[in-house]
Amino acid sequence: FITPEQIENYPPEKILITVENPRAAFFAVLKRVEAELAWRPQGVHDGAVIHTSVSLGKGTSVDAMAYVADGSVLEDGVTVHAGACIGRDCRVGRQTVIYQNVTISDRVVIGARCILHPGVVIGADGFGFFEQGGIQVKIPQVGTVIIGDDVEIGANSCVDRATMGATVIGSGTKIDNLVQIGHNVQLGRNCIVCGKVGIAGSVVLGDNVTIGAMAGIVGHIEIGDGAKVAANAGVTKSVKPGAIVSGFPAVDIEQHRRKEAALRQLPDALRRIRALEQRLAQL
Repeated sequence: FITPEQIENYPPEKILITVENPRAAFFAVLKRVEAELAWRPQGVHDGAVIHTSVSLGKGTSVDAMAYVADGSVLEDGVTVHAGACIGRDCRVGRQTVIYQNVTISDRVVIGARCILHPGVVIGADGFGFFEQGGIQVKIPQVGTVIIGDDVEIGANSCVDRATMGATVIGSGTKIDNLVQIGHNVQLGRNCIVCGKVGIAGSVVLGDNVTIGAMAGIVGHIEIGDGAKVAANAGVTKSVKPGAIVSGFPAVDIEQHRRKEAALRQLPDALRRIRALEQRLAQL
């Protein structure tokens, strides 16, 4: 048992470990356990396909059926699991782990110590079209994606390449499963983006922003440093730094709570209004 202080009358047959921060200590134990359980490919598998121009750093491992295209650079200690695909002229920072069936398109830059979980797609075309003669014409997406250090992206999430310039994910940001990040989005440092969030193109998020699960954010707005967006919110305008918003359209969370409380009283209020209308009619 890991505890913050000594406990009186504790069963003597139990082991008691006293630490300053039990949560941090427990997570340190889990990290040791994870290291013992974790498996990574060793070296370059004969079944991997790697272009002769690719630069592989020391201790880099590439598993069977993985593909690395010409001109790409994998720095020291990178791990590429089976079935992953890395396009041309990409750079993957040291000790980054790329899990099964991840797709990284051409010219993408990924920082150090990142984790890309199975099915992640980085650098697919942004969703850009314009109407001409009654048909939707594709806008070429010629930009890239730049991901900072210590970023983790959950399974089957997508980060689209920019139309021009770069879609940017700041260092330390953590992205959950099934998240869509549109073209030219700029995510700050140490953001949290929960599952099934959709962020439309050209949104700018500051540092330490938290986006709750299934929230949707319209394009071309800004969300300030430290702001929080509640789950299922629909953000239609910019959010000030430090604000907490909820609902659709998203408003200050206290305002949203008052609105929801009022809505719960609406059926009774309607009955009272109808009763008053009947009395007025009789008068």
